Amino acid sequence: MTAEFREADLRTLALPRLDDLGALEAALASAKPAARDVVAILAKTQGDGGPKDRSRKKFVVAATRLLARHLGVAAAAVAARVAFVVSGGIEASSAPHMIVLSRRIVVGAKKTKRPALAIAHHVSSPVAATRLGDARLISAAAASVAAALREAGLEARDTHLVLIKGPAGDGAEGIARARAATALGACVALGEFSLAAAARAWRSRDLGRWSARVAVSSAAEFRSFEVIALGHSKAWVGDLRIAHRALADWVDLPAVVAALGDLDLNARPQLSRADAKRLVATIAKGGPPTDEILRGVPLGLAADPSQPAFRRVRGALAGTIVAATGMPFAFVSGGAEHQGPPGGGLVAFVARTKQGRATQLRRNRV
Repeated sequence: MTAEFREADLRTLALPRLDDLGALEAALASAKPAARDVVAILAKTQGDGGPKDRSRKKFVVAATRLLARHLGVAAAAVAARVAFVVSGGIEASSAPHMIVLSRRIVVGAKKTKRPALAIAHHVSSPVAATRLGDARLISAAAASVAAALREAGLEARDTHLVLIKGPAGDGAEGIARARAATALGACVALGEFSLAAAARAWRSRDLGRWSARVAVSSAAEFRSFEVIALGHSKAWVGDLRIAHRALADWVDLPAVVAALGDLDLNARPQLSRADAKRLVATIAKGGPPTDEILRGVPLGLAADPSQPAFRRVRGALAGTIVAATGMPFAFVSGGAEHQGPPGGGLVAFVARTKQGRATQLRRNRV
């Protein structure tokens, strides 16, 4: 009997404008990836990333319609099977783009000795509005993340990044509290700490409980948890790998370089062209320090209301990452409660192995 395996794929595509999905259209038309294999799309848009940013919804609507046309189904059917995690704000050197995540069944593939990238995916039932403002959201998020990991056969210890789009109450405070509860729930599912400890941290607003493997986006228009988890599994095949690191602050270049090094990508001080071609996706989260001090220097974040703190975070963090990679396609999102250390954040990179890159080049020459 011929062995069957699952294989994950990520592709970063340009998004020049919200109404220009040409790169995604071309990819789907060439079946790279096939529309039926797409499980999630991350996007950085040209909006401001605030609570009233309409660019996120506009992108989701346009991308959903495009996928529905290629699949020959209604838009509602796409919404039930594809997770959209969209972040507004392209400050500094970050460029608008999409990261398309897909997975497929391959027959007769040669199993590699090392575990390959695995993509876990789960969409929960709608969350009751009464749970959005209290600690019960933590257990609901934990259950959704655990369901995603089971679905992919991905162990918590082998998981490098959990991306969640989750529901929230109205207003900036409601969104922040829901984001915090959702992140803590993911931490519980990953075995970082107990449900009781997570609930105490949420109630006391203790940011000392955190994980470098969780990235959350929350908004009032969301109704369910849409979970995407990335990690390594021996049950999957392919030449993609992922690495992550915690960021002490927005300018933690050593941590960025170390994460790249975990994938045999050498930033000295910037990736070579050959290494940059192996880099597939960059995902990061960051938040402002509560004391508004960066490495002993007061930032004066509140002094200029025209520059919200989360936009300054995104710009600074994007600049640090892009300087190391040389690639402006960096999915950098703000709002990082319990997502990396306070005043810091996290970064994750997906890249092809050196062997995989060599194989790809040989195929291209043929």
